[in-house]
Amino acid sequence: MAEDIEAKIRRLRELGKATAEPETPSAPVPGPAPKARPPRRTRRLGSIRERERKKRILIGASVLILIILVASLGVYAWYSNRAKEELRNAKLQKIHELNSYFKGPIMNTSYGRATYQELYSRINAARSKEEVQKIDVVSAYKQVLTKYQQELAKKKAEEEQKMLNEAKANKKAEINLLFQSLLAQPLPDQLKNHVLEVKNSLIQDVENATSVSEVKAINAVPYLTQLWRDYYSYKIDSVKGKYVVLEFNGRKIIYSKEDAKAYLSGISNYTTLMMYTVQPVKFVKIAVLLTRERVVGGFISPNSTVMIFAKNGTKNYIKIADMGHVDMVLLPSDAGIINLNEQQGSSSSSSSTSNSQESSNQQSSASAGQTSVSQGGSSSNSESSSNSYSESSSATSYYSVNLGEIMRAISSGKIAGSTETIKQLQNYGDNLLALEEKLQLQNVPNGVPFLIIVEVPSVYVPDVLSHMDSLYIGEVVGES
Repeated sequence: MAEDIEAKIRRLRELGKATAEPETPSAPVPGPAPKARPPRRTRRLGSIRERERKKRILIGASVLILIILVASLGVYAWYSNRAKEELRNAKLQKIHELNSYFKGPIMNTSYGRATYQELYSRINAARSKEEVQKIDVVSAYKQVLTKYQQELAKKKAEEEQKMLNEAKANKKAEINLLFQSLLAQPLPDQLKNHVLEVKNSLIQDVENATSVSEVKAINAVPYLTQLWRDYYSYKIDSVKGKYVVLEFNGRKIIYSKEDAKAYLSGISNYTTLMMYTVQPVKFVKIAVLLTRERVVGGFISPNSTVMIFAKNGTKNYIKIADMGHVDMVLLPSDAGIINLNEQQGSSSSSSSTSNSQESSNQQSSASAGQTSVSQGGSSSNSESSSNSYSESSSATSYYSVNLGEIMRAISSGKIAGSTETIKQLQNYGDNLLALEEKLQLQNVPNGVPFLIIVEVPSVYVPDVLSHMDSLYIGEVVGES
């Protein structure tokens, strides 16, 4: 429309110029020399009016053209301002869209900032609304976002791999440390190879793990516990004899080999297993001097299985040895002396009046130590007669036998038939105690000491010797 207006204005200008210009005079004809110009004639009134009319037409056309120009310029300016406003609004909207997408961590990347700056420059440089609308912010953002996410995934994978490598290194160091104590033991070749196989298998599981959680889930403790049990079973089987000593925190207990294995198999923590020591049972003979009441009343016999206790303080008792065997029991010297007293008496009487009376009385006694045994009896018979007669008699004897003197006499060859005497004296002590138990008589005082030769495991010997003044021996009579 503006072009049409401008064309019309140009045509009007050309028309005005054509009207104002006078007609072109014809070419002069050469003639005689010019003469003097006659005086100017006065124009006619119609010509003046015609000229005025043309002038008014030109002025009107000029005003019309000016109005048209002003209107055209106004229209052009309105359209131009409207297009600029639409372009400005389109740019603002596009920049708002750009800012809504390109924000946050993505702007911390170099390519994110570069893409944003490029789009921003293109938006500002656009000269039309259509050109602004052609700028695809979303596609550019998706490309940047994809690259950013790939970098994040790569970085995350690198961090996870780093954490996984650190976890694997720590777990392998932990496994090597846990197996170090076991491998330091004197293991047999077969058991050592088995331990190494288990260790290498655990390390291989660590290497094959694909996540930190899988690495942390690998637990070597159950394997170590079983391997320590196998090691202790080997140690127990290596000990000679039927019994072993298990020591834990200074406490020593004797077990049979099977019981020791069963006991250790019930321990679920390998760190507790490591604190046990296995020792062989070596029996040592010890001479213990005890009073009668502290050695089962003195009735204990050789080959008896016993336990040894000690008095700790005024009322507390502790177990010193849970296994021992009696080798022999030596009686005190007082029990080797027999004192025997015997008294006998009889009497009789008669008279001539046939009245007669007869009586007899007999008594014997024997003592050993503080206890005596006496036996006696009496009888009487009376008869009447005229004659009388009486008679009485009595006898008393005492002797003492010292077994110690007899033994010394036999050893010096001063007794004839010493071989027979030795046979008679054999098991005298056991027979004496058996007789005492059978008769329920106390021939040996409680305060008299007994010398007991007892066999105890060597691990208990220091405790027995340190409690020598307060020992008690109990006989093991069975298990319920």
